[in-house]
Amino acid sequence: MIIISGVVLVITILIYCVFQGLSYKKYIDFFAPLDDKSYSYKKFLPGCLGIVEMFQLSGAGRYQTKLNQKLVMLYGSRNLSYYAKVHWSVKIFYLFLGVILGALFCILDASNYSMLLAIPFSGMALFFLVDNNLDNQYKKRRFQLERDFPNFISKLILLVNAGLNVRQAIERIVADSNKEEPLYKELQCVISDIKAGVLEYEAYMDFSERCKIKQITNFVSIIQQNMKLGGSQMLFELKRMGTECWEMRKNVAKQLGEKASSKLMLPLSIMFLAIVLICVAPVILELRSTF
Repeated sequence: MIIISGVVLVITILIYCVFQGLSYKKYIDFFAPLDDKSYSYKKFLPGCLGIVEMFQLSGAGRYQTKLNQKLVMLYGSRNLSYYAKVHWSVKIFYLFLGVILGALFCILDASNYSMLLAIPFSGMALFFLVDNNLDNQYKKRRFQLERDFPNFISKLILLVNAGLNVRQAIERIVADSNKEEPLYKELQCVISDIKAGVLEYEAYMDFSERCKIKQITNFVSIIQQNMKLGGSQMLFELKRMGTECWEMRKNVAKQLGEKASSKLMLPLSIMFLAIVLICVAPVILELRSTF
């Protein structure tokens, strides 16, 4: 078994090194824009991208559709093709890493041949772990957008009531808000696009595509309808949406509270058992000394 594991390990490393050597100069600049903190291993990705390009790896059907939706939400539709290639390169890198770790584990624990199953299992586990990490990022970003949107709508209604138009109100809100939050980052992009010459209608449409949640889609529809037809209906629709968003936020808060309370059950149970033991232990010791 050690020989088989060693052969798999050597072949895997050799294949990776060959593709890394052939593709490093060609693709190293491709990964330069990636964040050094989130992608600290980006120097190891050129060879993986070489494999992706050679075999034209990409998902198909519903999988690729869902993957594209998550990538658009996280990085925007303009960067979809770029981050799709990055995502597949990371998947290939984790596949290599999983096979290597599985082979090393089999070499160290050569108990029986069934342990060889750890090699493909660890490779596929890490391969799909990348999708799980992306899904967690997607859910986190979606939650942050849904959390901040009701507050944004409330501020927007107040400012529009005060006489500002929608664009001026958004600029005021962004200027006074935490620009590190995803919602206000995206609103800053809207303002920057409009100032750069993009049509206001298209800027809001891109905003809706980047933040594909129901509340923002409805908000953009109201703004665009007002830009086409005019009238005073927009403020009424925004107030109605604000009420609905706050109700949704209350429901989300209740769900988070229920999850938090369920997580506390285990430590509370352990504390209860400890208290019971502390109370019962003297009685048991006393009975033992009596008999």
